[in-house]
Amino acid sequence: MQNQIRNFSIIAHIDHGKSTLADRILELTGAITAREFKDQLLDDMDLERERGITIKARAVRLSYKANNGLDYIFNLIDTPGHVDFAYEVSRSLAACEGAILVIDASQGVEAQTLANASLANENHLTLIPILNKIDLPSANIERCCKQLSEFFGMDPEEAILTSAKEGIGIKDILEAVIKTIPPPKGKPDGPLRALLFDSWFDTFQGAVVLIRVMDGTIRKGMRVRFISTQTEHEVLALGVHTPKAKPVESLSVGEVGYLVSGIRDVREAKLGDTITDAMYAGDVVPIPGYKEMKPMVFCGLYTIEANFYKDLKEALGKLRLNDGSFCYEPETSLALGFGFRCGFLGLLHMEIIRERLEREYHLDLISTAPTVVYRVTTQKGEILSIDNPAKLPPVGQIVRFEEPYIRGMIVTREEFLGALLNLCQERRGTQKGIEYMDMNQVKLTYEMPLGEIILDFYDQLKSLSRGYASFDYEPIGLREAYLSKVDILLNGEMVDALSFMIDKDQAYTRGKQIAEKLRESIPKQMFEVAIQAAIGTKVIARETIKAMKKNVTAKCYGGDITRKRKLWEKQKEGKKRMKQVGRIEVPQEAFLAVLKI
Repeated sequence: MQNQIRNFSIIAHIDHGKSTLADRILELTGAITAREFKDQLLDDMDLERERGITIKARAVRLSYKANNGLDYIFNLIDTPGHVDFAYEVSRSLAACEGAILVIDASQGVEAQTLANASLANENHLTLIPILNKIDLPSANIERCCKQLSEFFGMDPEEAILTSAKEGIGIKDILEAVIKTIPPPKGKPDGPLRALLFDSWFDTFQGAVVLIRVMDGTIRKGMRVRFISTQTEHEVLALGVHTPKAKPVESLSVGEVGYLVSGIRDVREAKLGDTITDAMYAGDVVPIPGYKEMKPMVFCGLYTIEANFYKDLKEALGKLRLNDGSFCYEPETSLALGFGFRCGFLGLLHMEIIRERLEREYHLDLISTAPTVVYRVTTQKGEILSIDNPAKLPPVGQIVRFEEPYIRGMIVTREEFLGALLNLCQERRGTQKGIEYMDMNQVKLTYEMPLGEIILDFYDQLKSLSRGYASFDYEPIGLREAYLSKVDILLNGEMVDALSFMIDKDQAYTRGKQIAEKLRESIPKQMFEVAIQAAIGTKVIARETIKAMKKNVTAKCYGGDITRKRKLWEKQKEGKKRMKQVGRIEVPQEAFLAVLKI
């Protein structure tokens, strides 16, 4: 039985046809009927369907009768393609022996294709190259075959030509999976070792964990131990997704399925943990987990109404069970009250988490401008990690600033090269390489500060290249920087949630832009509102929102001008008094305005 199991992932750059290919495989293996079929079947989140992207990796068990007459079990994992969800890909690959590398025949090899293939090689997986969308008029199979040879050292003859949309070449892929990808290795009679590679929270069952059995067998009713937390639980239910949940009595070597053991504390189900038999007395060597991803982008999340703080805390705990790549810790803001400082892998990841919290847990949230982690050395010799500008010590105490840098790889067409070189230059990038590939394609390698790419770099990249540039990056450590903290003041009061860190040379321009944007976003009050951007005590930009004005002299006709003056003075005194007690409500649009600059 073990020899007839194959575990594999589908990896590719975003929008190269992974989910469509998964749909065709599900149809061909009979996992779903024509009546049950819908596009992007494994993308079960509304967000995934609306945006046309995969956010969560999904595992499904399929049965397939091969040309050699034998019945095989496939455990297929459909993975995301966007750089922000590389963590999902790394988790999926840890549970597989092979991967299908999908390349769009019209686009060729893109930045994330290279990154995902590199990740698969690190995990020592067998790769099957697939050239998808061969039915398109713009498909260039010769170029893609050349790229396979140049970039991956693969034999172009091994590439399978497919069209997932038209259903061409799907059977060839499944036959190649059987011939190329090795069966799972492991000892069926050895002590139980299972890798916990995904989990989610169910209101009725508690934490549901997805496992891949490496050694031994797990059975219903058995007591198991989670090695990292040293907690023990009874296996209440076992099952597989076909793609519907199907209960089973046991899971053996190479099988992938879900486990329910009534875990209510979400911290007990740690991703990457090893599950073993609680009754086994010997030492069990933990399975090497997948690479931990450290958050790169931070922002504050606050509820609009303070009494929903507890609900936000519970929601973050449950969501972290499902996505271990973001972290959070409590923080307070003078402007926004109690909330959480959250860390994400990128800007899209941040957007998706926030939207999931609002949709799945019915919360109304305000998010602050994203920032990265800076390292600060003080005069006392202390080294501080600052993920929130509000925590920065006074300027006079700071000796040295360091900011995180990334090595970015851009693959684009030659005609957009000039515009993209200018963009990278503006973002303080240092060119490390330019490589002219085949068929009018160029690969750029740049080193630049992470803080420069977290706002709108990706949008600018896509706009300047008319969608033909792809981008991937990896962190390369910290470097010395010359930064300033810019505070935003409303009528002399600092709004800590709008403070930001920026390169000294760009501080004036960015401060002026934000002041202008806030003037447009904050509604008029009954009194005048001064918006100021300041570095320390020095104001670098100012905008004013004029007060709403009632015409108090409308009914005053005839007589001396002093009658009107008296009414105007009375109005002026009233506005002055209002300004002393009045509080300015800052809408969510004002915080989003900072992102749009």
